[in-house]
Amino acid sequence: MNQQLKTAGILAGVLLALGGLATWDEWQTKKDEKKKETENHLLTFEPDKVTGIEFSNREGTAPVDISIERASGKWQITRPSRLLADQQSVDNLLTTLKDYKFESVVADDASKNPSAFGLDKPRRVIELKTEKGTIKILVGSNTPVGYSVYSLAEGPGVDGPGKVHVGSQHLAVSTGKTLHDLRDKKFLTFSNANVAAFELIRPDKPTVKLEKKDGTFAVTAPQSFPAEQNQVFSFLDGLISTNASTFFDHPDVKLQNAFKGRNIGELRVRLDDNSSVNVKFVEYEKKIHAWAGGTAPVVQVTDDIKGKLEKTASDFRDRKIFSFVGDKVAEVILDGKSYSKKNGEWYGSDEPAKAISQIRSLLVDLEFAKATEILDAKDKASRESTEKAPVHTVKLTIEGSSQPIEIKIWDKAGSAESFLVKHSEAKAANTVYSIGKASLSALDSTKKSAAPAVDLGHD
Repeated sequence: MNQQLKTAGILAGVLLALGGLATWDEWQTKKDEKKKETENHLLTFEPDKVTGIEFSNREGTAPVDISIERASGKWQITRPSRLLADQQSVDNLLTTLKDYKFESVVADDASKNPSAFGLDKPRRVIELKTEKGTIKILVGSNTPVGYSVYSLAEGPGVDGPGKVHVGSQHLAVSTGKTLHDLRDKKFLTFSNANVAAFELIRPDKPTVKLEKKDGTFAVTAPQSFPAEQNQVFSFLDGLISTNASTFFDHPDVKLQNAFKGRNIGELRVRLDDNSSVNVKFVEYEKKIHAWAGGTAPVVQVTDDIKGKLEKTASDFRDRKIFSFVGDKVAEVILDGKSYSKKNGEWYGSDEPAKAISQIRSLLVDLEFAKATEILDAKDKASRESTEKAPVHTVKLTIEGSSQPIEIKIWDKAGSAESFLVKHSEAKAANTVYSIGKASLSALDSTKKSAAPAVDLGHD
């Protein structure tokens, strides 16, 4: 018995030893992996702990000297002037520095012969302000052979202050930034959610005005009608997301004078706080330029902005033909035949026991129908068709309403694939809608289902 206990104790000790060995091995492996991760890194820092950046790029004809600070979670350029920074570009710069690995150390003391490595007049000088202190990186000249570059780093978290490192030229290429690279490219800084109204003014064209009421935009000029909200936001997003290809922070007199002449368009925006943004667009030296006036920079934008400025009131118009809700329809009269709803199913007056599913399909088609074109009832194109007898008439009785909706449908003259539609809802006064016949396909299926069966008979 004593021998068994002794053996059990020995086995338990062995297991504990093995467990401890496994734990130590795991700890050592993680330690080795962490060391490998940081091995040969020029710098060791956490990008989200960086509070400011001093950036100097001394290459090119116009040296760059920029100061960047993090304020309320956003990068702001504070020198040479106060500008919103391109958040992604600044973050990418920090990621490049954090991930950069050198290949070898070629000198332990750069101060002895800095000109040999281009560090007496470095191409790039970057200082990172962190809670542990300032980290300074110098990017020197390319090596005589190969695709490498000399660099030096000083401050907390660097590999040996004063050492000259050699590594991939990626360090030089990826830090060769200009002010344009690091500034926010958007020249319109408001959000479409904050737009209360806007006007689009073009030479020799009616001014288009839209206003928001209770969170919904409507066209107010040159006519008044509901707007398609997706079209409005798509237009605003398209302008707001437009990036400047060039900034002219100090435009010369010729460029300033270009905005005193005939412009190709003007956008006037009123925001929810009653502030306004007015942007003029001109064509100058065959390029489109925009200016919001005052101290705002003049910017050059791509030519596709011209297409955005060509929008008409019709482009913003809500093309939904009806505003009723299909589930609220209690009775349908189609081409003289009456249908009523019972327990969610539709039945014809002449066949009260036979459910007609096509009526539900017709109501869905009508409820969600969108016009391909909206015409005035007095237009010749409308009258050519609507002065004839309609090919379909529909009357809808809505629950809780004493006034039915009357709908007339014609074949569109000159188009075998389109209908013209008029109806009695208030929003449709003097309006004719053009719609593809495929969008009202339930009309044909309803007509076929309503057709009496043909008795072929037998002789």
